[in-house]
Amino acid sequence: MSAFLITRRGCLGVLAAVLWVSCFLNAQAEPLTFARAQTLAERTAPENIARQAQVESAQQAVLPSDALPDPKLILGVDNLPIEGPDRYSLNRDFMTMRRIGVMQEVPNSHKRQARRQLAEATVTRAEAEQHAMALETKRQTALSWLDVYYAERRVELFSQLDEQITLLRSAVQALIAGSSARSSELLQADQEALTLEDRRDELDRDVAIARATLRRWVGTEANQPLAGTPPALSLEVPHLPHRLGEHPDLRAAAARVGEANAELAEAVSEKKPDWGVEFAYNNRDNQFGDMVMLQFTFDLPMFVGTRQGPKINAKQHSVAQVEAEQEVLLRTHQAELESGLAELAQLRKTLIRTEQHLIPLSNKRVDLELAAYKAGNSQLAAVINARRDLIEAQLRKIDQQRQLSQLSASLYYAYVEGLK
Repeated sequence: MSAFLITRRGCLGVLAAVLWVSCFLNAQAEPLTFARAQTLAERTAPENIARQAQVESAQQAVLPSDALPDPKLILGVDNLPIEGPDRYSLNRDFMTMRRIGVMQEVPNSHKRQARRQLAEATVTRAEAEQHAMALETKRQTALSWLDVYYAERRVELFSQLDEQITLLRSAVQALIAGSSARSSELLQADQEALTLEDRRDELDRDVAIARATLRRWVGTEANQPLAGTPPALSLEVPHLPHRLGEHPDLRAAAARVGEANAELAEAVSEKKPDWGVEFAYNNRDNQFGDMVMLQFTFDLPMFVGTRQGPKINAKQHSVAQVEAEQEVLLRTHQAELESGLAELAQLRKTLIRTEQHLIPLSNKRVDLELAAYKAGNSQLAAVINARRDLIEAQLRKIDQQRQLSQLSASLYYAYVEGLK
């Protein structure tokens, strides 16, 4: 076989491998829909992973929370002489004993119960914060996806406007050829085209920034092309303002109050004495006989005013603090919900006016100015200004749609999704 054929087959093999890898990667690449972005963020966002680890850590701490302390082994020597003829002897003096035993400390039942309740309250708080973080992750992902979606819609709009500028330039050239327009007017059209190019660059920048923000939540999948349209998120929930207590943030706040109360109960339990038991076997020389020892110990909380009392007062202030913070959070969410619904209603009315009145009027003005210009009854600057106003009206429509979708998503994931 000739070297040429070998080389040719080798090249074909490499080409086939490259094509296979390319096809495989294309098959793996999946468009990024709104729902898929939500799923990716929920599964891979480091905030959610951290909160899940926090919950698992709290759950593992519940079982040993009310357990007795580990027993202690006692090894020692009692009554060892250090003077006289029997000094340092373990078997000459009848009082010398080798001791081995165990000691068990027993916290009072109130303290053990309080520790258990505190551990369970910590789990409740961790689970509430995990749920709140999961919804916040979904909310931020939704806002980022919508940012990319509407930024790309603005770029698409400018692509259509480029075609209109080209048509306008052709019309100006035709009028110049017919001596109905000055050559300088062609420069005006070119200047307007350059201005639009600058604006297009700004819009491309906005797309890149929106992609970077989305990548913050879904990773490299943010590089995939978007698919689908923004979902219709219903905010029609019966008695929504009266169900604010079910909001994830407020549930987490209530859990923090419960945790603070459990810490207070643990501090109060310090006023009750703990006790302990000790048993030891004392070995002496055979001529004297062995002995055993059993004793009990009890704490004496005699200085409550200067020891346990200040701790209890501190925990009471902590409970008051988290209760006040809970009230602040409730009022904040009440204000946000009311203002958000009011702004949503205003945005809907504004969008309707833009779609039904502003854009049709701007289109009609462009047509009239262009017709007047072709008839020699208007200046090109008037046509350019009319077209620029149309561009701004169409961009305003997209921006209003973005604001409406983002506000709906923000309210939905803050006040509706968490109630399911």
